[in-house]
This record gives sequence, structure tokens and C-alpha cells, in this order.
Amino acid sequence: MSQLILVEDDLDDIYFFKMACDAVTPKLEVTVLHDGNELIEYIEQNNCIGKVILLDLNMPKMSGLEVLKKLNKSNMINQLIIITYTTSDHREDVKAAYELGVNSYLTKPDNLEQLTQLVSSLSEYWFTFNLNLKE
Repeated sequence: MSQLILVEDDLDDIYFFKMACDAVTPKLEVTVLHDGNELIEYIEQNNCIGKVILLDLNMPKMSGLEVLKKLNKSNMINQLIIITYTTSDHREDVKAAYELGVNSYLTKPDNLEQLTQLVSSLSEYWFTFNLNLKE
């Protein structure tokens, strides 16, 4: 089963993301983490190769950019598929995220239909067409 790790602190965004995942085929297994600290701990304790990590930038405790900096320092960034998934479309955030090693930068859609389309496209690309080092 295709696995996504959603790092998101907003409960509404989590709810709608899960709804969108339930609407796509094949089904996606979604692990939800609520901040950057949880993600770092999860990565240290689990094999995340082949899993897609959707990382929000604006989170409490440790922001998405801070997570990326930490992953860069430990050289783990090159082993992971990390996609920024955020409301920010500020040029500085986009540039910083790419400089820190994200594979893609997505902004959150405005409605469930667009979100479902995004999740479907993301799933098709990363789990069907893209070759990666799966477990």
C-alpha cells in the first residue's frame, strides 16, 4: 500500500486531506504527525524510504523549514521524498524549501474537489510513475 506521512497541525486540514485520500484509488495509507519534532522522531524510528512526506511549513514547536535544516545537517534529506504542503506561496519560502532539499512545493487547494485532484495526481506520480528506493 502507498504510504503518505502528513505533517500538519491544523485539524480541519487533516480531516479534509483524509477525505481526499479516501476518494482516490488505489487507497493511500496516511500517517498524521502534528509537528516537526514528531516527524524527526518518526524518521529516526521508522524506515521512511519510499514513503512520501507532506510537510507543512507553519507549525508549532518546530517549523517545516527548521525540520529541513535538521534533516540536512544529518544528511537524511537525500534519502527521503519530502513535499512542502502549505498555505504559503511566498517566494522566499519556496526558494528556502528548495534550497533545503524538498522534492516539490505544493500550496493547499481552496476546496475539497481541488484537494482530491491534487492527492490523486500526487499518488499517481509518486507511487505509479516515479521510481524510488522502496523498502
